[in-house]
Amino acid sequence: MKKFYYFVFVLVMSACSVTTEESTTSSGSSDGTASSPMELTVGTAKSGGIAFNGYSYYKFTTSSTGAGNYKLAINSLVMTESSSSISVNTYLYSNSGYSGTGYLDSEYCAASCTLYFNYENLDASKTYYLKLSGYGTVTYSLTVSQGGSEGSKNNPVELTLSSAHSGTIDNIYYSFNYGNSYYKFTTSSADNYTLTMNNSDSLDCSLYSDSAFSTNVTNSSYGHCTASENLSKTFTGTTSTVGLSASTAYYLIIFGTRTSAKTTTYNITVAPEG
Repeated sequence: MKKFYYFVFVLVMSACSVTTEESTTSSGSSDGTASSPMELTVGTAKSGGIAFNGYSYYKFTTSSTGAGNYKLAINSLVMTESSSSISVNTYLYSNSGYSGTGYLDSEYCAASCTLYFNYENLDASKTYYLKLSGYGTVTYSLTVSQGGSEGSKNNPVELTLSSAHSGTIDNIYYSFNYGNSYYKFTTSSADNYTLTMNNSDSLDCSLYSDSAFSTNVTNSSYGHCTASENLSKTFTGTTSTVGLSASTAYYLIIFGTRTSAKTTTYNITVAPEG
């Protein structure tokens, strides 16, 4: 009988030791899974967290007029059992598989912060996917919201010739891909076309002849602005006299010159000289 009680005692103690080990290596709780991410509503805060050395998965959908730059605010951030000075790593994807082919950007946060996704602006009416990892047990409040920049490569803002458009930009320079604003206009006749803006902060621009924003109108200054306040540029085509082609769509990027975000507002007008 004593042997039997001793055997039971050993089993109980073994079970206790296993339970204690699991609680110290896997504390806290994560949100969503890769196959079933938690839904975030743009502009609405959501409380959540990440288990120790775990991952949380989220998704959000832009509105039909929501093409532009987006940012992620991480507030009320608390981290315990930390193994790093970085609290949260964020990864943004365009596909639900969270795979490399859909990878867009990654940013990290050491404390409560606002992260700007800097690879490219996001498209309208599209679902995007976030994966967050932590170096400890993390809790926070997340808010995805639209930034100051407007349009995207796939959904540029259409400009009406000779009509002012009220626009904004986050005004951050980062290899021509950070917080740009994207526009499109269609010429009426073969002519030179002048861009005028009333921006109070220094901005720059570049003009393209294709919807991929990859082919500059020229390889010289004819299709590129000089960064300044009250931006002004006359686009003269492939030489100083040819002008832009008639009935042709052209694509315009306005980009910033700052190293930190500051929303800059302006009126932008493109008009033919003739």
